[in-house]
Amino acid sequence: MLVAYDGRNYHGFAENVGVKTVAGALTEAIQRVLGHGVDLTCAGRTDRGVHAWGQVVSFDVAHDGLDLERLQKSVNGLCKPWIVVRDLSLVADTFSARFSATARRYRYTIVNRAVPDPFLHAQSWHVAQPLDLDLLRLACDPFIGEHDFSAFCRKVKVDEGERAPTLVRRVTDARWVDEGDGLLRFWIEASAFCHQMVRSIVGTMVGVGLGRMTAGELHRIIQSGDRRQAGDIAPPDGLVLWEVTY
Repeated sequence: MLVAYDGRNYHGFAENVGVKTVAGALTEAIQRVLGHGVDLTCAGRTDRGVHAWGQVVSFDVAHDGLDLERLQKSVNGLCKPWIVVRDLSLVADTFSARFSATARRYRYTIVNRAVPDPFLHAQSWHVAQPLDLDLLRLACDPFIGEHDFSAFCRKVKVDEGERAPTLVRRVTDARWVDEGDGLLRFWIEASAFCHQMVRSIVGTMVGVGLGRMTAGELHRIIQSGDRRQAGDIAPPDGLVLWEVTY
């Protein structure tokens, strides 16, 4: 399933007992239509308040008599307008929305002008102070390539004696696009992302754009592996999981 959702109404994608999540709502709707249980695998577990245009989920389904058009229409009827299935198809048993993916692409939107936009409020971060776009673009370069992003990721909790998972990620694209009238879009693509990575990068870049730090300092911050060296975490509102590549 190719799924889009407005994350404001949910405590993130992953199922979590006692709170409303995207996976929980989607699973409930799919099971209601199919008449049997399903276990969803997603391409990326978005945080609370983060949106998606191109989230991908996979699950096993009883094949006999399966009507894909009816499944899509019925799930959309149960989940809209917050969650919408954009497309769905049958895939090989070996396919996994998570492990078959080769890259994920995110978009972050900033409204950079004195007056906010009520129509973009739900999917953007309003930054009233002028940002230097040239500095923002310079700040992209240090992130390209393979790095340990510990300074830009939420630390993973592990039990005593267990080995912490690697936070090394390979970023293949990072760029700022000026769409006019103070609307700035940040695009970033990587093999995978760790928890809060994009929002931490954006928050730190905004510090560069405001002149609070230099683009050159980002190399040191990355190498430090210290989350305290990076800037504030950007709000979830402006972040969208845009596309997953297979």
